[in-house]
Amino acid sequence: MWYSVIAGAVIGVILSAIFGIYETSSAVSFSRTIFGMSTNDLIFNSILTFVVGGFVFLAAISVVVFDKEYPVMHPGSFTSEVLLMAFLPACVFLIMAPLRGKVINLGTMEEFGVLVAKFGLLHVLLQFSGFYSSIFPPQS
Repeated sequence: MWYSVIAGAVIGVILSAIFGIYETSSAVSFSRTIFGMSTNDLIFNSILTFVVGGFVFLAAISVVVFDKEYPVMHPGSFTSEVLLMAFLPACVFLIMAPLRGKVINLGTMEEFGVLVAKFGLLHVLLQFSGFYSSIFPPQS
């Protein structure tokens, strides 16, 4: 367990040094250029690649495994789970926006809807991929 904490700290220090956070003279601009690309673009593109890759991987596993036993046997519970797992994490976005000085407007609500869809889809993919059945095995 401590190895993961130490590894995370080391990786954080290395990334901070690479992105030049300690060299920034003001809080206005944290952007640097690495490999001819803005660090903002590099981080955004990296995160987007990992998220899309993760969804594609989970979708492929879900098609192969297609674990539908729990949703078929408990449709009400599964629907409740999906709604909770979709809306509760996305609600954090609606709390963060005003705390960061942003007005909740149509654009904010659109982003909230996208997050709800992502979290809901992730929950369904984790179910169909067999992940939940492996961490919550049937009780004998």
